Parts: sequence; C-alpha cells; structure tokens
Amino acid sequence: MDKILYFGYVVLTSFKHRKKLLDFSRYYHTKYHKSVLFFLRESYSYYIKYSMHPLDYFYFDVYSNPSFDPQKYASTLFMYRYHKRLNDPKYTQYFFNKMLFHEKFRFLMGHDFINLSRVKETELRNWIISKDPDALMAKKMKSVGGFGVKKIYVGIQADQVYLNKRPLEKSFTYLRKFDMLEEFVVQHDLLNKLNPGCLNTVRVVTVLDNEQKAQLIGAVIRLGVNSDVDNFHSGGIAVNVNLETGKLEGNGFKLAPEDPNCFTEHPVTHVVFDGYQLPFWSKLLDTVQKACFVIPQVRTVGWDVAIRQNGISLIEGNHDWDKIIIEKALKRGIRKDLEKYL
Repeated sequence: MDKILYFGYVVLTSFKHRKKLLDFSRYYHTKYHKSVLFFLRESYSYYIKYSMHPLDYFYFDVYSNPSFDPQKYASTLFMYRYHKRLNDPKYTQYFFNKMLFHEKFRFLMGHDFINLSRVKETELRNWIISKDPDALMAKKMKSVGGFGVKKIYVGIQADQVYLNKRPLEKSFTYLRKFDMLEEFVVQHDLLNKLNPGCLNTVRVVTVLDNEQKAQLIGAVIRLGVNSDVDNFHSGGIAVNVNLETGKLEGNGFKLAPEDPNCFTEHPVTHVVFDGYQLPFWSKLLDTVQKACFVIPQVRTVGWDVAIRQNGISLIEGNHDWDKIIIEKALKRGIRKDLEKYL
C-alpha cells in the first residue's frame, strides 16, 4: 500500500515540479553535454530501482558523484515509513499547525505571538504598542518552506501604528490573510555577522530512542541570501554544524544544481564558514532536548532554533523533516543511522 501511495506522490509532485525537473535536466545537459531526455530518464530510473524521488537525483548530483550509493541514503519512501512508524499521527497536529505549536512550546520560545483570527483591531494595536517592535513576522498556520511567512515593518507614532508604512486600520484586512503575528526575533551579533538580511536558524534533528533518550542525528545552519527567509528550499545556503562544538564545518551548499553550488564564505558578507563558532551552543542543545519530551509521542523532529543576543528561541518543529539537508551537510547517507531506531 505504501508503494502505491508513494507512486501517486511521485506522479503528483513530478507534475507540480515539472518546470524544476526540466530546468535541472537542461542545466545538466549544458554542463555534461548529454540530452535533456537522458537526465530525465536517469532520474526516473533511480525512482524505479531505489525509490528515490526524481528530484533527489539532481539534488544529490548523482551523475557527477561516482561514489554515490543510493542504498545508503534515506529515500523519500523510507522517510515516509520512518516518520509514520515513529510519529503518532494523533499528535503531529502540534507540529504542522503553528498556532498549536506556539501554544504548546511557548515556554521554550522566548518571544510572544498573537492569534489574528481572534483579535480585534484595537486589541492588536494595544499588543503592538506594548511590544514596541521594529518588525513582526506574519505567518499562516500551515506555512512550509518559507512560504506563507512575511516580515512586517512597524512604526509607532503616539497611538498610531503603521505596518509597512500604512496605518493599521488599512492593513488589518491584509493581516487577516495570515493566522498569527509573532515578535521578530533579533539574532545574536555573531549571526548578524554571518548574514544580517534575515533570521538565520539552526536545524537540529532529534529522535527519542527505545529507552526514551534524546539522540541527535545532525545539525545544519540555514543562511539567507538577499532574502527575508533562510529556507533551504527558497535559495538559502546551508552549512554543517559540529554537534559537539557548535562550529561550522566545511563549505556551504545550495539545494539546486547550479553554479556556484559550493561556498567557502557567505556570498554577501564574505565571512568564511569553516570553523566559525556559534554562540550558546550548549544552551541550544539543552533547549532542543527539553523540546523532545513535550510531546514524546512524536519521536523524531527537525527543530528550527534561533540564537538571540541573550539566549535561545525555539522557532518551530517539523515532524516530517527533510533528510536532504542533513545528508548533504554530512556528505553521506543516514539510512543506517535511522534504521536502528525503528
């Protein structure tokens, strides 16, 4: 049954991302001087042989990597089964619904939020004035991949609130397209040095083992590039983080096959990645480990964490976290790492 569902998923997502598949194939055609059809055929042959999603063929640059062993990597079908086995579906709503997540994990967040579906204009004005922010983040409850998230700039003059330079009363209808407003998290100076353009978060993947002990699978920092969001699927750069030290390791990389794809430094700030120390690393890991036991019925989560000037803020948790960013960061497959928890 899983294979039938997965076949349907591949068909639907291939149609949805048909332009991306064609663009990747054309890029490979130009780079390697083989036909577009050749690369499309190869990407689907890996789906047939190894249950890899066709897009993963390009994301992992399989054609130019002779050492790539698909059986060591966690295929999309494997990850579907893995998440289904470890995460109780009765509790995953606390992760895909941002409002429920915020209410449940408020004590680890370090920043406030307000429900836009319940608030009146006067209440919202008073809340904004009490926070006196320079910016806020508007989010939809089920936003993913950096989509459904908008940075709102705030100005306050006397009792008048301006959002993106427009009075609140003229922005209120637009805001109601979102589900919540949350305080903009001001990141640590060392993160601003890396990239001041957006909030740059650390993704830490955890799993509760059979003895209910929190285990770490990997950690990656996502850095925006001329964008309001740091998301890997929205053109950002990711860099592996050493779990023991909190130092960046190796080069940064992007998801899509493009030139350049590998970065020794941030393309805007020119800060060198390898060896760069993230602050409050032990506090960050402590926050993540505490989060693991809030809803232990969801055993494996990809946590997104921000580092502030005076501590840590939990941003969100992903019960269906993407294996690609971790495997690309570690430069190896993690299938065996995960199988021992099944």
